[in-house]
Amino acid sequence: QREAVKSREKELKAGWELRFPKADAQGMKFPGIRFYLLHTLAHMLITQVSLECGYAASAIRERIYCSRKGERGALPMAAILLSTGSSGSEGTLGGLVNQGRKIEHHLHEALRRAKLCSHDPVCGRQHAHEGTPGRALLGAACHGCLFIAECSCERSNQYLDRALVVPT
Repeated sequence: QREAVKSREKELKAGWELRFPKADAQGMKFPGIRFYLLHTLAHMLITQVSLECGYAASAIRERIYCSRKGERGALPMAAILLSTGSSGSEGTLGGLVNQGRKIEHHLHEALRRAKLCSHDPVCGRQHAHEGTPGRALLGAACHGCLFIAECSCERSNQYLDRALVVPT
């Protein structure tokens, strides 16, 4: 409900409309600000957890469960699932499942690390409705802070905005 979040949502929606100008005719809908928040947080957590659990970030996958605000007939949900489909020698520093017991620590560290990107101030000032069409679905996000291996991301490193989660 914060004004800053509502303002950022308008910017992200404007970028989405630039990328999908015929969305209404195709039955497509803007995924919503909650999806951007959850997806961004999932990428932050994947990076953070991979540093401590022994799995490569590319071995951890995300699944975002998010209904749109006010969506008719949908159960209200907002959740992140991190999983791995690989087995073997990775994960010897406590495994991915065990990291759930330290979720508060991982959230704190992920948020702390996300405040600064090696490409700031350029990255932190990105707006979806400005710039190149290839960035229309992105806010403050780049290879320095949020992008992960595309095999790990269910949305091909789109629908991300660090500025929604932390001050940039």
